[in-house]
Amino acid sequence: MELRRARRNFQPESGQAVIEYVLILSIVVFIYMGLMVAIEKGKLAERLAGPIVGSYANVYKYGNAKAKGFDEGTPENHPRILSGGKIKLFINPH
Repeated sequence: MELRRARRNFQPESGQAVIEYVLILSIVVFIYMGLMVAIEKGKLAERLAGPIVGSYANVYKYGNAKAKGFDEGTPENHPRILSGGKIKLFINPH
């Protein structure tokens, strides 16, 4: 008899799972928004792309990270020989 009375006192919990999923989704969205703001304020994308655009590109183009070409002003730090007004560049075969 006591068991039947106890069962009647419980409320139906049909929407509890939906509410839990909505709360979890709101937490995930909040964390995502916080990360996006932190990435934009810290300019993380520019910092990560800096070596790729700068030194790695120069190594690929000129064979030296500190080298510069006509695009960056005047050519500097190229391994070359000046002989009779002609420039001979050394090409790294590796």
